[in-house]
Amino acid sequence: MKNSFLIKTFLFIILPFAGFSQQDSIISLNLEDAQEYAIENNLNLKNARLDVDAAEKKVWETTAIGLPQVNGTLNYQHIPGDLPTFDFGADSSTMELYNYIFASLNMLADDAGVTLPQMPDMESDGEPLTLGVKNSTTYSVTVSQLVFSGEYLVGLQASKTYLQISELSMNKQEIDLKADVLNSYISILILEKNLNIIESSVENLESLVNETKKMYEQGFMESTDADQLQITLNTLINARNTIQRQIDVSYMLFKITLGANLNSNIELSQNISSVYDQIITKKVNEDFDISNNINFKMIENQVKISELSFKREKTKYLPTISAFYNYQDKTNKASFDFTINHIIGVNLDVPIFSSFQRNAQVQQAKIEYQKSINNQILLENNLKTQAQLLRYNFINALEKYKVTQQNVDLSKNVFENTSKKYKQGMVSSMELTQANNTYLQAESDNTNALLGLLQTKIELEKILNEL
Repeated sequence: MKNSFLIKTFLFIILPFAGFSQQDSIISLNLEDAQEYAIENNLNLKNARLDVDAAEKKVWETTAIGLPQVNGTLNYQHIPGDLPTFDFGADSSTMELYNYIFASLNMLADDAGVTLPQMPDMESDGEPLTLGVKNSTTYSVTVSQLVFSGEYLVGLQASKTYLQISELSMNKQEIDLKADVLNSYISILILEKNLNIIESSVENLESLVNETKKMYEQGFMESTDADQLQITLNTLINARNTIQRQIDVSYMLFKITLGANLNSNIELSQNISSVYDQIITKKVNEDFDISNNINFKMIENQVKISELSFKREKTKYLPTISAFYNYQDKTNKASFDFTINHIIGVNLDVPIFSSFQRNAQVQQAKIEYQKSINNQILLENNLKTQAQLLRYNFINALEKYKVTQQNVDLSKNVFENTSKKYKQGMVSSMELTQANNTYLQAESDNTNALLGLLQTKIELEKILNEL
């Protein structure tokens, strides 16, 4: 009893801390980790994998059409009331007709290799003949096999091409997901950099505001100087709060992209400098191999689908041949029962004339095939142009980033010198505020240029399939 109390007390103490530890666990991710995590957990990509699985099942479904098909039927019937009867009587002509019918059936059965059941002997018993049975069960098995169908052969090729399209679609979503993860990762780092810049400016201005208020109290400055700096400080504090909320929302969207739980704690293990070195210094292929582009691969498969559709319409002129075997029997047979147990047959379906309907369908499929080829050529030209444009945009973005980086250094020096002069009473608070705004604008231009540079490089790697 005492041990049980100690165990319960120990669990009562330890469980809250265990839950706290689990809740505060942090998922630390660099760029590669984030991409791998998203590929594994992103829900859209999981659905794309399921689409591939479904396409594989569709291929087997189409393949099975040309394989043997076996179907069975079972039919039970009950006849209420009295069964009808038939009496030949002593009429010799009726008996002759009866003997003639069954003799003919036996001859036909012998020629077909079929054994008929024993015929009733009307002369021996002389009783009325019952037509049917009260309870009867009929069962049959049919085996069919498609021998030739041009439409089936083309459809089988089309199902395999659709599988390739599903796989390419999944690959495209994976490439897009990698780019989305990179852009989200970079956007958060840029926002955090802006937040650090704003917080640093807030600290500097708070110090200047306090010094200005003290100097005003001692009569060395006017109240307008302190008020002017306080206005600038309030604006910066509001901007800091806004950026912090943007960071919170960006982390939430990042978790959705990753496929992570919204309550999980995500930590970015790389800073913006290391991300810059990793992405910008990575060399890309100077030659654009368009066959590696995922969009071009997808339109190639679309052309194949259009070509197969064209072939399928042409196969409608060809006959369709199928063979079958049927076995049928009953558990309880009437006196007169002519059930044939074994049947073997062949079906031949030959299209003869459709008032040129098939020809119109063939011509429509041919037009769609030609359109798909034109779309392929158009996409090829657009991709080549886009790749070259992205190369130029990357060069322009890199030059712009270097210029804005120089402007940051210059404006920062101007602000620091102006701050020193302000403390010495050589410049006004208005000049100090203007210098601070110029510095913050330069930082904003620099971070925007950095974001544009990284995004342009990502788009260039994406079109070259080098993500």
